[in-house]
Amino acid sequence: MQRVSVTLLILCLLVVGCSSAHRIDTVSLDHEIHYKLQAVPESWPKMSALQLITVTRGDEQNTLLLQSERSEQQLNLVALTAQGISLFSLSLFKDGNYHVENHLPGINLYPSHMLADMQLATWPLTNVKKGLLGASITQQQDARIISDLNGEVMRIRYTDTTTTITHMRRHYTITIEEIN
Repeated sequence: MQRVSVTLLILCLLVVGCSSAHRIDTVSLDHEIHYKLQAVPESWPKMSALQLITVTRGDEQNTLLLQSERSEQQLNLVALTAQGISLFSLSLFKDGNYHVENHLPGINLYPSHMLADMQLATWPLTNVKKGLLGASITQQQDARIISDLNGEVMRIRYTDTTTTITHMRRHYTITIEEIN
């Protein structure tokens, strides 16, 4: 009986340890550059999307699927492996709080960093500017450029179906392809 209780306790701790609520985080983009995650923008249109995310760093490449659904009140994200296994889910609310559930313990994909990249690429520019600390962002016809006094930090390029985020200083590229 005691063995069952210990096993049940461990399972409960594992489940509790995989779910957490957060207040707005600040994500480091570089040594002196930070981005404070922003709450869901006012008057945001409803949308649902499935995206293929490819992260490239050197010779290493990883892919995952990202299902996102946004409403006027919140943004919901679910990250899946290419085989459909759920990695984590994240809900960002209008008040700036967010909730993360890691579905595979031991694998940390840094959901707050993924959310920061998504916001930098897709949030309204006025919202992004509020959260950017130590750098500036400029909007061009097909790109956003984040830079500081030392030059470009990140470049976000847009085509009809693809968004590419290149981090010049951390040497990685994220390609986001719209599937639907």
